[in-house]
Amino acid sequence: MKLRVLELGNNISAPLVGEILADLGAEVIKVEPPPYGDDRRRVKPEINGIGIYFASTNKGKKSIVINLKTEEGYEIFQRLVKTANILVTNYRPSALRKLRIDYDNVRKINPKIIYCSITGFGNFSEEADKPAYDATILALSGLMDMTGDENGPPAKFATSISDITTALMATIVILWALNNGGPAFLDVPMIYTQFYLTLEDAYMYLNTGLIPKRTGSKHRYLVPYQVFKASDGYFFLAVFNDEQYNRLCKAINRPDLAKFDTISKRLENREFIENELQKIFEKNSRKYWVELLTEADVPVAPVLNLAEAFENYGNRLVFETNGIKYIQFPVKSNLELGVKEPAPKLGQHTREILLELGYSEEKINELAQKGVILVNKT
Repeated sequence: MKLRVLELGNNISAPLVGEILADLGAEVIKVEPPPYGDDRRRVKPEINGIGIYFASTNKGKKSIVINLKTEEGYEIFQRLVKTANILVTNYRPSALRKLRIDYDNVRKINPKIIYCSITGFGNFSEEADKPAYDATILALSGLMDMTGDENGPPAKFATSISDITTALMATIVILWALNNGGPAFLDVPMIYTQFYLTLEDAYMYLNTGLIPKRTGSKHRYLVPYQVFKASDGYFFLAVFNDEQYNRLCKAINRPDLAKFDTISKRLENREFIENELQKIFEKNSRKYWVELLTEADVPVAPVLNLAEAFENYGNRLVFETNGIKYIQFPVKSNLELGVKEPAPKLGQHTREILLELGYSEEKINELAQKGVILVNKT
């Protein structure tokens, strides 16, 4: 029997949880408000009526549109909750309470529910209702201050890393709750997932008082571990230990640099080593250095743009349906993982789900006319 997940989500964090659970085989019903649904639906461009932005976090789901502010809409929600195993949301706690879809109300309808609430700062904090976006959370967590060029301003990540990692954390704890049989209330604050990500930098600060500075592509505690510029492009050199460093010195025919044979010596002489290596690397092509250092068993990789990256690796994950190209679940297994169903149109499955819940065609049409539901006729 398939797990049924109700997703009351907007933008990235909760919708991404829903998409991951769909990829893992769950039936995910996206409960959307009229008239527009998830905010990401309105971001252009569109292909065949589906926004590409929306498609990136919503493949493989069913969409039902319910006006939860009406009694008849709430009745539909109650029937739906009784059939569900999991509910995931990133609505503000006050909105959940106002709509009577908070955990206290939902567990009265379905005592076995696993309820996952994603917020910026936690359901029980003074800032529970404070708006939270990926970049603002990064700014508050210390991660933004650590990111960017050494002499430049703080920078956000290239992707919505706070939203994405919060979704991953939420999915993990949902699966843990399932493994333990539920029921459960899972409070997942975005701000605290980011502290979990700071890893060695957090531990360095907590145990030595050291506040990390921005270093661009450089590693704070390893040298050389950064981007270098070749004559025609960039590559990343990732020397982690002394053996790799010795192999690097031999490969570039610079035995004089081998005297920096420990991590501490290389850190003390960072500027000299980096400058010397840059002088060497700019004399030849990226392809030349990547091939030479790979042959020498020194960790190295060309810095590819997104088109190059897809050409080399990403296209293995791509599938197309209804004119939109999607990225499938990246894990391979002898179990069936990853759906190849498109993101749903707004209200595409409203009629189907209401029929399953026992509503007649006549009643569905009546609810649609009253604006309680939205039924997509295409």
